[in-house]
Amino acid sequence: MTTYNLSAFAGAGAQFFDDNGSPLVGGKLYSYAAGTSTLLATYTTSAGTVANTNPIILNAGGRTPNEIWQATGILLKFVLYNSDNELIGTYDGIPSINDPFGINSQLSSVAGTNSITATATPTLTAYATGAIYSFIAANTNSGAATLSIDGLTATSITKNGSVALSAGDIQSGKMMLVEYDGTTFQLVNNIVYGGSITNGNIVSLTSPLGVANGGTGASTLTSNNVILGNGVAAVQFVAPGTSGNLLTSNGTTWTSVTPAVIAPTAIGQIPFSTDGSTYTATQKIAQGTAVASTSGTNIDFTSIPSWVKRITLIFNEVSTSGSSGTVAQLGTGATPTYTTSGYLSTSVGTAAVPGATSYTNGFGIRNDSAAYVLSGHMVLTNISGNIWISSHAAKVSVGICPVGGGSVTLSAALTAVRFASANGTDTFDAGSINILYE
Repeated sequence: MTTYNLSAFAGAGAQFFDDNGSPLVGGKLYSYAAGTSTLLATYTTSAGTVANTNPIILNAGGRTPNEIWQATGILLKFVLYNSDNELIGTYDGIPSINDPFGINSQLSSVAGTNSITATATPTLTAYATGAIYSFIAANTNSGAATLSIDGLTATSITKNGSVALSAGDIQSGKMMLVEYDGTTFQLVNNIVYGGSITNGNIVSLTSPLGVANGGTGASTLTSNNVILGNGVAAVQFVAPGTSGNLLTSNGTTWTSVTPAVIAPTAIGQIPFSTDGSTYTATQKIAQGTAVASTSGTNIDFTSIPSWVKRITLIFNEVSTSGSSGTVAQLGTGATPTYTTSGYLSTSVGTAAVPGATSYTNGFGIRNDSAAYVLSGHMVLTNISGNIWISSHAAKVSVGICPVGGGSVTLSAALTAVRFASANGTDTFDAGSINILYE
């Protein structure tokens, strides 16, 4: 027996308007079988005995003159025009309200293996896009399959979109769920009964999943082994080996190897790389050998490693025979060539001897009297490439503390530092000098 429910589209009290918000007076509302151009009646009451006109002509308020009821199990397409037959909108696949059959219906009288037939309640007059049907399969399919409901056209059943079914996608005696997409019946639940998986969780396998399909190809795995991929070939397994081993790459494969141990040889050493490939135990800050500054016009510190980025010159009661001050000059090459020009350096005196002195032949420290002695630090820092920056803070006498800084660009990597009198003729006559580098 056919029953009738209010349509989910304009069932009761609906009012339509034009694009200006005015009631759609004289508008025309047509009803068709879903997805077709075949007119299909709607009804004025739940009895289904009096059909609405088709089209329904909207009244002066833009309303339907009667309610709109449609048969259960039937999806409709509504098309709305204004009084001048200009299209307002198309609304397809509309069920009735609370329709137990229009969207999801269990089929009966199911028969066939690959050419499946079944009946629906109520009887279908057309397949509706979006309609979902379930059925208990009579047989397990052996290949591509079709479904015909109520004698309508036999339509392909597909999976994963438009892919034809494979043998076993439909299982005898099990509930199958299909949805009509306007062209085919798409099988919704094929993965539940052993069909192919596009996305989902694998619960169990009867044989190992092959490498090409994302598996290992192995049925068991050795505890704690590491699995290594190898394209589509069989995977490899690396055992942990000896306690403390590391998984190490040679650029092609991985192996379990005992890590190299870097043994310290002195207090304060750390692992340090000088070549970017290996590590040795090296002091974080290396200290040179203190040199007495009691003679000569310059004191040199050579063989400074190329990786050094910061050098600290340390002065202890250093004195010269004159008042020209002192400069630090940077050297390059295995047999050092010292840069004696191009420095931008200033040293400022404080307290008793104010004023500033600029230097271009080195990083200068001001000293205005042969009687003054120098104690303090000058720090040389590599900022990038061969560019070096200096800063110094020291004392030369009670209440007199020169400070300053500078910069210079070398032609090559720094290998040496020379500390000399600023005029090149004053000689050292007291104190000692050392360096730290890191």
